[in-house]
Amino acid sequence: TSFIVQHRSGSLFESRRQQYDYWAGCMRQSDGSRTCAVDDIKSQGDLLKWIKEDLTPKAFMDKELYEPIASATSIFRLQKGVARWSPRFVGDTRTSMLVGAIRIRQLRVQYNVDCEIPEDFKSIHKDCFARFSSGAESKMKWHPEWTPEYIKGHYKWYGANETQQIAMTGFTGIYPGSGFLLDLPMNKSGALMRLKELEDWSWLDVRTRAVIVELNTLNPNVNIFVNTKMLFEFPPTGGVMARQEVTSFRAVQLSLALAATDDGFGTFAMLIATTAMFLMLSLYVGYLMAKNGGRYFTYFWSTVDLIILLLYFILICTYVRIFAATDAEPNLAPEVLGDPEMFFPLGKFTTAFEFSNAILACLSLFAWLKVLKYFTLSRIFMGYVRVVERCIVNLLLFAFLLFLVLFGFAVAMHIGYGSDTNLFSTIWGSLVGVIAAPAGGVNLEAIFEPGDLLGPILIFMYIIVVFLLLLNVLMAICVDTYSVCMYQLNETLNEKKSPNPTLVFLWTYWNALFKVKLVGKEDVEDRGTADEQEIPLIALPEAVQIHYLTEKRRMESIMHTAQFAIKEERRKQLENDLSATTNSMGEDDEEPTPPLALGFHPTPPEDLEHLVVKRVQLQRMLEDHPVLVEICGTDRAVEVMRRFRVDYSGMDPYEAVARLQASVAEKLKELDQRGMDLSFDEMEALKTVSSELHTALTESQKEWRGGGGGGGGGRRGGGGGGAG
Repeated sequence: TSFIVQHRSGSLFESRRQQYDYWAGCMRQSDGSRTCAVDDIKSQGDLLKWIKEDLTPKAFMDKELYEPIASATSIFRLQKGVARWSPRFVGDTRTSMLVGAIRIRQLRVQYNVDCEIPEDFKSIHKDCFARFSSGAESKMKWHPEWTPEYIKGHYKWYGANETQQIAMTGFTGIYPGSGFLLDLPMNKSGALMRLKELEDWSWLDVRTRAVIVELNTLNPNVNIFVNTKMLFEFPPTGGVMARQEVTSFRAVQLSLALAATDDGFGTFAMLIATTAMFLMLSLYVGYLMAKNGGRYFTYFWSTVDLIILLLYFILICTYVRIFAATDAEPNLAPEVLGDPEMFFPLGKFTTAFEFSNAILACLSLFAWLKVLKYFTLSRIFMGYVRVVERCIVNLLLFAFLLFLVLFGFAVAMHIGYGSDTNLFSTIWGSLVGVIAAPAGGVNLEAIFEPGDLLGPILIFMYIIVVFLLLLNVLMAICVDTYSVCMYQLNETLNEKKSPNPTLVFLWTYWNALFKVKLVGKEDVEDRGTADEQEIPLIALPEAVQIHYLTEKRRMESIMHTAQFAIKEERRKQLENDLSATTNSMGEDDEEPTPPLALGFHPTPPEDLEHLVVKRVQLQRMLEDHPVLVEICGTDRAVEVMRRFRVDYSGMDPYEAVARLQASVAEKLKELDQRGMDLSFDEMEALKTVSSELHTALTESQKEWRGGGGGGGGGRRGGGGGGAG
């Protein structure tokens, strides 16, 4: 947005308005309307009079002569013969200067081309002159007899590559950049004399279909160029229709070298910063496309991202094309840019500037539309954003039907009430009118003329079809989409009851700033030692075993189902390839061998003695199933593993205790042989400790066996007794 504001500031529009009013002689009235001098031109004589009495004096202001620089002997300021600095200031406040020459160009038609006079009228009028078209354009050199040699050059046709001008669209046709030229001389009296001579020698006549005046100005205060083109059409039906096109653009947009001289926070700096951010966005989008594959294009906001990147790529290509074209234009070279007799073809680039502005407008629209994507992080706006997403898709489909109906009404309005002054003069204007009519502000006076029956009928049908039918269908689509989205969203939120993801992210990020981890936050006591990270499944209580095996089989079922779906899809693809190959070889009478049946094969019974449960898995089961916490008596997996862990070395516990007792007795004997006197009480105490240790180990062994397999056996025995 900052780039757009910097790129399209108010100075551009103010410069355009000032030049528009100045050259056309427009005055703004108190009621907001505007009257222009060019609107009073009704004939070719009026046009030549306006050029002599209005345009030429405004081009010269208070000076009679502007010296050319071609005769200057030096370009250095202090040397003799240097041309004096004399800018051609124009305008009411002399804030703009005329750059280059003012070029006047006319386009003509041939005799009796694209038109025909009836035989009965050929004796009265033998020649006809059609509406202007590329086929009827006159390209022949012409001039009346006895025309002076020094003005015969104005009667010669020049192509668009010589005139350095582009086509211009008028009310009755499209006029190319070719034609017959006149560049106003550098002295005011000479310009008026040349215009008088051309008027006397019929430079404009019945074959003239258009006269185009083009000039360029520069406002050095804001470094803005303004290209002004005024078109005067002379249709075959008579009369004059005037049209004016004024385009303003910054000087830094013409050249990359000029753009680099802009200030630190100017257009060029904004362009570099914006391009860098779009480059990062393109890399991120490319990463998401590589990660998600075809699924990336199924998301609505992914399409918006691609449209934004495409629009910006087109915008940058347009700028590069403008830079390359201006750099290759000889008349815009620095050494000739200050020559007042040269014509500077800035009008050739106005189409590219207008196209870039249109792309920039669409880019800003989609960029701000993307902001809605981030409102889904809030539960308040999530439902409304989802409604917008779905409505846009549905409305695009409905818009096609709506366009057909509106286009039909536009054609009817154009045919029935089109004129050269109202909105319905063109089909495009009629279409804009019928589209904007529901919002109001469209002038329908031409339709409600007294005694007219067609107008009320069209308006009545428009109200019935558009207002009462199509617009209500449009509202119904929005209401239905809103109801479905809000219902689904409420059901989802009620089922999950999860915290707001935005708040979770902000809380996690806040803790991360202070190096506090909310995920995997365990101290040494919770993690345990290295030998406390796994435990055999059979060492755990039966309830834990059942939950573990159930979850394990569920995950395996999901895996097998997915593998089966992949194999089935591959099998169908092979069948299609085989069928195509068989048909191409002409072996239609042979049936292909059916593939082997694929399906889900249940997992065989597992050997529980070799299954090992990780501490992390056990901790997850305790967190997901509160009943296991009650059974195990704790919510910490490391405590459960310490309580039920058994040394599975393969040695019988009783044998281990016996070996321990023998080892203790051997140590006592060794100590006795070394002369260490142990009293009877000490010997008895050691024997007592050994006996208690054996008893405690035996009881512990019985306890964990009774809590595990013994418990299950007791339940099975109880079930058998019930059956008996």
